[in-house]
Amino acid sequence: MTLVLSAGRVRVLFVGLVLLHLAVISHQVDGGGGATLLQRSLLLTVSPLQRAVDALLGGAAELWRGWGFHRETYRENRRLQARLRELEAELQARSPGVQEAARLRELLELRRTLPLSTIPAQVVGKEGVPWFRTLTLDRGEADGVSLDAPVLSPTGVVGRVFAVGPHACRVQLLLDRDSGAGVMIERSRVAAVVSGQVAGPGAGADDLVLKYVPERADVVVGDLVVTSGLDRIYPKGLVVGRVRFVGKGAGLFRDIRVEPSAGFDHLEEVLVVRPARESLDTPRSVLQ
Repeated sequence: MTLVLSAGRVRVLFVGLVLLHLAVISHQVDGGGGATLLQRSLLLTVSPLQRAVDALLGGAAELWRGWGFHRETYRENRRLQARLRELEAELQARSPGVQEAARLRELLELRRTLPLSTIPAQVVGKEGVPWFRTLTLDRGEADGVSLDAPVLSPTGVVGRVFAVGPHACRVQLLLDRDSGAGVMIERSRVAAVVSGQVAGPGAGADDLVLKYVPERADVVVGDLVVTSGLDRIYPKGLVVGRVRFVGKGAGLFRDIRVEPSAGFDHLEEVLVVRPARESLDTPRSVLQ
């Protein structure tokens, strides 16, 4: 047993000596290119492993940099999204004020352009289901409002005051079926009367009816309808709306519908026209 182990050790020692001898010889032999044979062998053996390690480390570094970049991008996106929500909330909070300012600018511009003395008023009540036929304003006799005073919006005629109190008044809209205003077609000067209609909710329910227009009268779709001044309530030349439909009526008159321009669905501020000259014996209807 001892002899076998000794023989094995001798073989191992022999192989080691041979390898050492080869290494010494390789170190002394010129392998070309300024390097010994041993150095070239080591380079040949180690270089692929070194390249693999370098590639692995480079990829890991690139992955780390990429992760850091995306992390910063993610944080920046979160910050921008939070800021966007803040701005949206701020814009939503300011939106009513911006819209009110725009409406008031339109009303002020109308006051400047009208050759009439007017009283600005705010709508504080609306009546009529499913569409509004009357309004309540926050101005009354103490503010200079009188009975039958025309009421205007920046886009057209609204109606007339039919009841007035000390500090409030009620307005009959042109949409009311019992309303009436003397008008004419601006282009052809055809005279007529415009009023509301008896209709339920649906298409054309908010159109005005142009009455007493003869069959051969020159009226076409798109014509502008303005006040004629013949009713002695509305001053001449105020915009009422545009002709939306022209058809054959049942009798001697044509069936004509007018799309109003006053924007009744979103009235909030209006102008009440002051009378040019009030009669002292004019009756007053008091707002209850």
